[in-house]
Amino acid sequence: MNIVIAGAGIMGKAIAGRLCRNGHDISIIEKDSGELNMALNAMDVTGICGNCVSPEILEDAGCAHAEVFIAATGSDETNLISCVLAKKTGAEHTIALLRDPDFRPGTNLWRDTLGISLVIQPDYVTAEEISRVLQFPAATRVEVFTEGEPELVTFRIPENSPICNIPLRDLRKNIRQDILICCIDRSGEYNIPDGNDIILPGDQVTVTGAPLTLRRFFISAGLYKKPVSNVILLGGSRISVYLQELLETTGTNVKIIERDSERAVYLSERLRKADIICADGANVSVLQENGLNNADAFVALTGSDENNIILGMYAQKSGVKKVITKVKNDRFAELLQDVFPDSSLSPLHLVTQRVEAYIQGLSYASDKSTIESMYYLGDGNTTATEYIAGTGSSILGKPLSELKFKEDVLLASVIRGGKSILPGGQTVLAPGDRAVVITRNAGIKDLDGLLEV
Repeated sequence: MNIVIAGAGIMGKAIAGRLCRNGHDISIIEKDSGELNMALNAMDVTGICGNCVSPEILEDAGCAHAEVFIAATGSDETNLISCVLAKKTGAEHTIALLRDPDFRPGTNLWRDTLGISLVIQPDYVTAEEISRVLQFPAATRVEVFTEGEPELVTFRIPENSPICNIPLRDLRKNIRQDILICCIDRSGEYNIPDGNDIILPGDQVTVTGAPLTLRRFFISAGLYKKPVSNVILLGGSRISVYLQELLETTGTNVKIIERDSERAVYLSERLRKADIICADGANVSVLQENGLNNADAFVALTGSDENNIILGMYAQKSGVKKVITKVKNDRFAELLQDVFPDSSLSPLHLVTQRVEAYIQGLSYASDKSTIESMYYLGDGNTTATEYIAGTGSSILGKPLSELKFKEDVLLASVIRGGKSILPGGQTVLAPGDRAVVITRNAGIKDLDGLLEV
């Protein structure tokens, strides 16, 4: 696809790099010549130095023939205006990244009034991810598909877990819950298991099922931890604002430590139910004075990766059961998996993943199926993709037992009428069904691509 990206900052370069690796033709607009040259030297992309709200610059960048225009500058207003102009210039689809909390997520205003195809709020996306993990503390990641079922939960297996050393074909019978083990990460080796595989202590396992079923599974397996009730957020960023508002709906007590006095006043006026502390949270005595030892969870959300990592380690050492660290540098998130086995996350990764899923959906849409959402698991070579079955797929109308799937392909769940079905040999897919597929086969465009030719 021909894709134009406005902005060669950290976010713009990350999106361009991901899409470039997927074989798309990328053109970047950036008014800072230094930033543009860095992007051109690092990736196989073209670029133009200029202002993305200039109709002439948009034309020169190829918007008239672009399938997608992505506005990823540091200005919300610039992103909105450039999307409108790009659409007028001829871009088929537009994506805007917005950061101001006053631009509320989930509204159709952008699409209906301004013609913007997709709005992504990086801070809200990050807050959602943290909120899900805090409500499911045994997990390191929780992903939810479009209709809310099933959930995809990743967690680490402790020593002496009752689900260890049991062949997976017997596991469901033993625990009496309709769940499916989708992926096993054992010391960096990722595997889509079959019925003969077993789980060992230390494994990081991804499992799918309906939300209530998953909670029953965790109880049966001796892994359940109740949702947190007292949380300390370090840093009063936009992520903290969104996160407190999400946690407020669950009755969670939130304390935010923010060192900037003006920001602290703003937070206290906006977040009436949160406890706002104006102090330097990098001082460990401040953390202790504000109940770190009694907190169920500690979330480091400052603008410094170094502070987040160090203070996260301190909270972990102080006995906080759930520690989550935000890192801007995507590489840190991978390196920190051993340091923070609970959770370290990168907003950069979350946003690029969401953009890529949308682009994949546009690229691979056909009468066979469309892609609704996609998540990367483990090493990034394993994906969980939600397909919507079309009328033209050869996979429809046949029991799964009669179909020959490719190696490293697992049909994890079928969502029909908003309800999750754990597929078996007699399951038959119908048009409109949502199929959640786990695979290590890159480039599967539609449901028919899951089958051996």
